[in-house]
Amino acid sequence: MVGLFACCLLAIAPASERAKVIASGEAYLNAGEWRKALEEFDGAIRAGFEHSAIYRGRGLALNGLGEYDEAVRSFSIAIKLRLDDPASWKDRGVARCGLGRYRDAIEDFDQAIRLKPDFAAAWVERGYAYGQVGDFERGIQDLSRGLELAPGNSRALGLRGAAYAMTGEPWRAISDYDAAITIAPADVKLRLARAASYAAVGEHRKALADREEAVRLRPDLPEAWIARGGSYHALGQHEQGLADRSQAIQLNPRMAQAWCARGSAYYLLGQYRKALADLYEALAIDPEYKEARGVFEKARDRFIERAIAEEISAASAETVWLPPVAARMETPARAPVLRTPQAHRAAVVSAEEHNRRGRALTSAGNYVEAVKELSAAIRLRPDFAIAYNARGYTHLLMRNYKEAISDFTEAIRLNPNYANAYLNRSSAKRALKDAAGSAADAERARTLAR
Repeated sequence: MVGLFACCLLAIAPASERAKVIASGEAYLNAGEWRKALEEFDGAIRAGFEHSAIYRGRGLALNGLGEYDEAVRSFSIAIKLRLDDPASWKDRGVARCGLGRYRDAIEDFDQAIRLKPDFAAAWVERGYAYGQVGDFERGIQDLSRGLELAPGNSRALGLRGAAYAMTGEPWRAISDYDAAITIAPADVKLRLARAASYAAVGEHRKALADREEAVRLRPDLPEAWIARGGSYHALGQHEQGLADRSQAIQLNPRMAQAWCARGSAYYLLGQYRKALADLYEALAIDPEYKEARGVFEKARDRFIERAIAEEISAASAETVWLPPVAARMETPARAPVLRTPQAHRAAVVSAEEHNRRGRALTSAGNYVEAVKELSAAIRLRPDFAIAYNARGYTHLLMRNYKEAISDFTEAIRLNPNYANAYLNRSSAKRALKDAAGSAADAERARTLAR
């Protein structure tokens, strides 16, 4: 009897210690002290405790730390130890969302819901995952079910509002954001999301009010300043809009979005030189930033058109000048050309027209014809650095990297301050695995953009 009693005590003691560890770890989790929670659960595992709650707690701590790969491994062990626990399936789905593995996550949420059909959190998270794969209708259905099971979930309301916004229902989005903000008035993401929906329906003053509150709540958040600047611009208060976007740049000088936002504002105001300077900076930070490149190309074309128009209209002497140099802009180097104003006008417009046609063909994907037009522009004006750069860019899109580099190099020879040519040549060199050359050109472009 004594021996049996002793064995019972040994069985009870580990369970008691395990419960203490779990309780302590959960207290750290509830306080958001992820690292301490992780240490607690890791210590329990080293001590030999094998329990699904410990591995699940460890996974939650890793999720909090953003270490999703390791979190998935922990949740997988928790599931293996207890296959019927819906919470571990749901939590592994959350970790997989963190890794961008939304289809795998949906399968985990499916299992959690099968095990517990009234599991509100699993419905909400599956709704989020459906939204991430573009299935907004199913996302809305799941989020609505989650809200039926647990009314007043601000996350579910915010996510459903975002799904409504994506499906072109801004007023329904605003209704959900209203309800979510009532529950969580200090949630800056909700404020910015509602502001975007207000802006979509032309309610710019209401959008501004939300964005002002976002800036008040998070003055350190560049996105809030960028958004508020957008409202000011929409209301015609351009100086305030530019000031806000300058503040975003000051908060994070390495944020391409901030430079692009201010450059876009300058473009809309017709200040193309300033627009190009900012957009160069955005592209120096992120050469693959499609929006910045698109606005840059439009600003460049408008800048060139204005420069040519002003130069020709001002031509009154026999000696006239090509468009003036902008140190960091896509303009040819300033050089005298001795010809009559009429001859100058004909030559420049003809070359420019070929250049414009070539760019349009490049944009349309007709690269072979684009190269022909740009080559014609170069024949008319051998000093036409812009056309060399444009032809090089077309070769780049055609993956004719050596020809592209040759054209970019000639553009740089003609205009040593041609930042975009350096940026483009950097891309071509990167495609040819010339990492050092690519980095050097990118750094030169960045220096010129300052």
